[in-house]
Amino acid sequence: MEQTFTITVNVQELFMEFIPKLAGQYIQMRGDQEELKGTELKITLDISGSVYSYIIQDGVGFSVREGAVDNPHVRIAFSLDTLSKMADMKNIDMLIAMQKQLTRKKFDVLTALSGKGVFQIKNADDTVSEITAIFNGAEKPIAVLRLSMQDANMISGGKESPINLFMSGKMKIEGDIAFAMKLQPLFVA
Repeated sequence: MEQTFTITVNVQELFMEFIPKLAGQYIQMRGDQEELKGTELKITLDISGSVYSYIIQDGVGFSVREGAVDNPHVRIAFSLDTLSKMADMKNIDMLIAMQKQLTRKKFDVLTALSGKGVFQIKNADDTVSEITAIFNGAEKPIAVLRLSMQDANMISGGKESPINLFMSGKMKIEGDIAFAMKLQPLFVA
């Protein structure tokens, strides 16, 4: 018999304390990033109307605040229900994906992208979690990417690429495929 346990997390604590603490530890472990000197990356998260913003300076300075920031490079929105499915221990890598190494290439992609990506992720219970990412305030072009939670975890874990999933039919793309392909560098290690 498989044993499970439930963790109760306050959303504000998760985004204002837990994730910043993990980011700080990751940045300290990674060390100075010379290639990111002079950069500023702004990310805003909207979880069912609760908004949190992160500013990453020079790849090492990490600050968080409640509420939106002006002109975020990416605004990510999802529901509390989606958050609870992502917070499942098997999917925790997706939730803390911002801890993955920020490279100059990823920074350049994030600051140059314009458009909206809608990720529809099918969960094990056949429900669909939707995550919307708006890059640099642009609502268009739009690409909808559909894949399973298992495949999304493979991408976030660096074990699979979005291109391979698309080519094998495991990920479906609707809308602007050229824009969807521009997202690829964000998901490679």
